[in-house]
Amino acid sequence: MEVLSVVPVFMSAGAALLPTILVGLTSVGAVLLKPRELLRVCREKPRVPLITLAVIATLGISTWWFLRPAPVQAATRGGAMRPAGAPDWADVARKIIHKGEWQYKPADSQVMFLSSPAVAGNRVYAAGVQISAAGYIGLLACLDASSQGAVIWQRNDAGDDLLHPFFSSPAVTKDGKYLVVGEGLHEDHDCSLLCFDTATGELRWRAKTPLHIESSPAIFGDMAVAGAGAIEDASHRATGDPGFVIAVRISDGTVLWRQPVNDPESSPAIDEQGIVYIGSGFNGNAVVALRSESDEELRAKNLGRVLWRTPVTFPATGAITLVGDLVIAGAGNSDYVYADPHPQGVVVALDRKTGQPRWQAKLDDAVLGAIAYHDGKLICPVRTGEVVALNIADGKVLWHTPISGHAPVLAGCVLDGADLYAVSSDGYLARLDATTGKILAKRYINDEANPGKGTMTMSTPRVIGGRVFVGTETGGLRCVLGTRSGE
Repeated sequence: MEVLSVVPVFMSAGAALLPTILVGLTSVGAVLLKPRELLRVCREKPRVPLITLAVIATLGISTWWFLRPAPVQAATRGGAMRPAGAPDWADVARKIIHKGEWQYKPADSQVMFLSSPAVAGNRVYAAGVQISAAGYIGLLACLDASSQGAVIWQRNDAGDDLLHPFFSSPAVTKDGKYLVVGEGLHEDHDCSLLCFDTATGELRWRAKTPLHIESSPAIFGDMAVAGAGAIEDASHRATGDPGFVIAVRISDGTVLWRQPVNDPESSPAIDEQGIVYIGSGFNGNAVVALRSESDEELRAKNLGRVLWRTPVTFPATGAITLVGDLVIAGAGNSDYVYADPHPQGVVVALDRKTGQPRWQAKLDDAVLGAIAYHDGKLICPVRTGEVVALNIADGKVLWHTPISGHAPVLAGCVLDGADLYAVSSDGYLARLDATTGKILAKRYINDEANPGKGTMTMSTPRVIGGRVFVGTETGGLRCVLGTRSGE
């Protein structure tokens, strides 16, 4: 992903041949300055003078061509001037370097992709926020990754209703047949957990709620689980239902259970036993573990749905990460849009079976995106604008790196081997060394001509086969090449 320069091949060849040309010109000059030698050459090799004159004429015309003043100038992207009609070699270089990259950006509307895409085989599924005359509506699209992001299907309706805008990231079932996603932004109500046929985009079912589902669903077998978050006033107090976790059977849309949890806007994780771990946000300040059996099964075993509930210092709205026997959660008193006047954050490590705290690490602001794990390190996106690595054994800071000044890092961090990818809210995608935190490369992924507010890039990248798929505020959904793409 580094910025490279490509020099046209004939320019490189010219540089290599220049010494030979100079030697030849020197020899010709020596003959021309000796009349007797010139006469001898003309008698013995009459073709040589003709060839020499032709070479001199060619060089003269070429010199005039390159030195003549250009009648019309055209500006390059960097501001330098080049003759009209001359090749823009920087543009040629970019096309060569970025071959295989693409961008999905509907031409007839403005769309923000706040959530993360789902990738299954050659298909990429994107859920966005489309700005229309009716306000914010949802856009769901299926793209062909092998055909430069060609649209297979797209829709912004669910039956007779327009889709609510999406913050939730779509999840695809293991067999690739169904896509599940929540709808709604923070102030939306009457939103649903939705299931679509991935082949056709047809709506299969909807599980309605009075709230919104910003939580990204987790899938376990034939069950999808997500959190329905509270609608709050300016003081973060719930104005109605304080929230619940919902589980739905994917094959037929049957609601399996609902469990009250205050503001569960965290994206849950499900372990191999089917235990669901999710954060409780504003007015909750906790991490909760839930059994996923049906209500009937739990009654038969005389068990409650809540396995454990562990209070944390701040609202736990960050996605849950499972590492070994630990549950890792980020929390803080700021949210995706507003920073608290006195920002504080924390990462907690809890025992997976009991919920007992193992350690907690205090940070300077909230951790809202997913936390990655690499070689004994937890890689945390922090609203301060830094990516921070913590020792998984005790939570001590190992390194910290700002991505783009103080622009918050709201999206989760992801790994591709030892390469770490992080996104700043003002639209920069960075590749870091996961061991040292050093930034290896960085590029702007928003629309350069329309950077927007420069605060809403919060899509956690997906790295598949060396390609990085990431949503942006104004640059659409992008596929860019990572270091392991093989291109």
